[in-house]
Amino acid sequence: YQNLGEIQNNGIEFSINAVVVKKKNIEWRTTGVFSRNVQKTISLGKGINPIQKLTISGPGLVGTGLYTQQIEAGQPLGSFYLPVYKGLSADGAFLFETEAGGVTRDWTKAKRVYVGNAQPDAIIGWSNYFKIWKGLDASFALRGIFGHQIFNVTRLVFSNTAQAPTLNVLQSSLEERDRGVTSTPSDNFSDYYLEDADFIKLDNVSIGYNIPLKEKTKVKNLRVYVNGTNLAMWTKYTGLDPELNFTGSEFGRDQYDVYPRTRSITFGVNASF
Repeated sequence: YQNLGEIQNNGIEFSINAVVVKKKNIEWRTTGVFSRNVQKTISLGKGINPIQKLTISGPGLVGTGLYTQQIEAGQPLGSFYLPVYKGLSADGAFLFETEAGGVTRDWTKAKRVYVGNAQPDAIIGWSNYFKIWKGLDASFALRGIFGHQIFNVTRLVFSNTAQAPTLNVLQSSLEERDRGVTSTPSDNFSDYYLEDADFIKLDNVSIGYNIPLKEKTKVKNLRVYVNGTNLAMWTKYTGLDPELNFTGSEFGRDQYDVYPRTRSITFGVNASF
C-alpha cells in the first residue's frame, strides 16, 4: 500500500454553560457550543496526480468527466472543481467560460475552477432547559451549520424543460430561472447547480410534567412528556434538506434517490415504583 497523501487539520471548539435563572420553582440553564475546522491537503503521494471525486449520475447524465470535486495539494477535501456557467444562449443552451475567456456550449472544453467546498466553516449549537413551575419543564435545541456548498444533482436532473416530460415533471413547477433551459442535464454540468447550504435547525423540543402523587401510592414517580425532533429548518437551499453526510472523502452531493431526514413527535409516560 502507498500513502495517498498528507492532510492537515487545525480547529477550535468551545462551549459555554450558564445558569441564567435559578429560583425555587423557576430555572433556566443554557449551553452554547462552537466549532471550526480548517483543513488543507499538504501533499499527494509520489507520482499521484490530482484525484477526481464525487462523480454524479442519473437520468439524462451520460458521458465521462462528470466529477464535481478534486483532491489536490493546497486544497481541502470536498473542494468543488467545476466548469464555469456563463449564461444561456438564445435557444436556451448552457454557455461556459473557456480558458481563453470566451464561451462555449461544450462544458468538456470549458475552464474548471475551484468554486466552493462541502465542508462547513463553522458549526454552532444552542440548547436550553427551563423548569417552569412545580413539575413542568421544557427544553429545546437549535443547531446551525454555515459556510459550505452542495451540488444539487436533483435540480440538475429534474429542473429543465428538455427533461421534464420524460420524468413527469410539471413545467409550471420549475423555478423561473430554470424555465428557459432547453439543453439536457449532460450538457448543463457546471457550477450553476452549486448552492450555498447554510442552515439552522430546530433539532429538538421537549415538554414534560412530573405528576404530583399521594404518599401512599405505590408509584414513586410519574412523568408524561412530548418530544419532537427535526421540527423546523431555515435555509436558502432549494433542495429538500441541506444536511448531508459529512463523513468519508465523498460528501457534498444531494442525490435525488436519497430519503431526507424525517420529523418525529413522540408522546410518552415514565413511571417508577
